[in-house]
Amino acid sequence: MRDDFDTIPDRPSERRDGGALARIYHDIGLAAVAEALTLSPDDFEPDMIRSLERGEFYLLPDEPALAPVKGAA
Repeated sequence: MRDDFDTIPDRPSERRDGGALARIYHDIGLAAVAEALTLSPDDFEPDMIRSLERGEFYLLPDEPALAPVKGAA
């Protein structure tokens, strides 16, 4: 294993915000933690509330993603 961490390049400054997947993972993680700790969304700032709502969308979709299998017990 190499220990020369000096050779690992920094991320470009234009990508510091992260991509779409990073934002989705952040929102899902935030919603999961808030749900596990039973935190009220009212305790957060408006930006954080929107992030929680987006995360809850991915955690608890309104419709099941898969159709039920007929004949399954």
